[in-house]
Amino acid sequence: VWPYSQRDERYRFDCSKLEQWNVVFDHMDNLGMMLHFVLTETENESLFESEEGGTFANARKIYYRELISRFGHHNAITWNIGEENGWNDKDWDKGNPQKVANTDDQRKAFASYIRTVDPYDSPVVVHTLPGRYDEIYEPLLGYPSLEGPSLQMGKVEEVHQETLKWVNRSREAGRPWFVCLDEIGPASTGVKPDADDPDHDEVRRYGLWGNLMAGGAGCEWYFGYEFAHNDLNLEDFRSRDRMWDLTRFAVEFFQTYLPFEEMYSDDDLVSNPSAYCFAKPGEVYAIYLGEGGTTGLSLPEGTYSIDWFDPRNGGPLQTGSRDQVTGAESVSIGDPPAESNRDWVALVRSAEE
Repeated sequence: VWPYSQRDERYRFDCSKLEQWNVVFDHMDNLGMMLHFVLTETENESLFESEEGGTFANARKIYYRELISRFGHHNAITWNIGEENGWNDKDWDKGNPQKVANTDDQRKAFASYIRTVDPYDSPVVVHTLPGRYDEIYEPLLGYPSLEGPSLQMGKVEEVHQETLKWVNRSREAGRPWFVCLDEIGPASTGVKPDADDPDHDEVRRYGLWGNLMAGGAGCEWYFGYEFAHNDLNLEDFRSRDRMWDLTRFAVEFFQTYLPFEEMYSDDDLVSNPSAYCFAKPGEVYAIYLGEGGTTGLSLPEGTYSIDWFDPRNGGPLQTGSRDQVTGAESVSIGDPPAESNRDWVALVRSAEE
């Protein structure tokens, strides 16, 4: 997949190959898909500097410029500085000069250079792995040339809190980030094929809705190596067709019913400890009941309507046991329309004129 005329070349690009790449990227634009350019892997994050010397090799700058000049015009691009960036402690890779970890200063310099040469100002992010978030992301908070973290989660159950952590910390630092979930673990599992896991309950509950209900920017799905059509040999994206439906249902709910750009996570408003709450206080509340049941909700004075959305099947809003409540310190939102042991989303909206 190298873009060069030969494997070990760093200054001459294979124009025919890059034209073929662009056929794929045009097709992605036509389908409305985001282009996520991950510029290095952890195994070669210092490739250019190991060969050329210095802390920011000219070959890297040319590489960035070439990709941006050829492909920067596409829609919805994200430039990602590197996958599992900063990981330099693999026993089998010690002593490999290509694997020397990038530093805080390098990540900032790389992001600033991309920002300087990209006329479209597409967002720049950086990916790292579980256990390294604070070390890698903390020094980048508030940095003007970086738009967010690219989260890899070893445990999908932790997605909500980790997303919320960086949404809040970046806001407090004065430069709010968009926080994407780009890889879920364990690496052997990820999103299983529909044939093995038709409902994708854990991924839907904790990954998809966990990220979105924390104010996250959305998810990309990784396919684990112990299952068919995995991340190394995938030929048929329809192997996870059901997961694309589940993802679409969530996106449609947010885009149809929520002023999500004006809303924030506020789980303290609900009494159910397993529920997530996304709110524009006094106007609209989305409550995700990942483990079923019901909850109390703290509301300002006023009258509020209650509707229910099925995250497993999509479709129109439904009516549960209560269709309206009056605001108070905490009121019960009632029960969902059916299968109260499954996950549901309650939509609570002000009924005041």
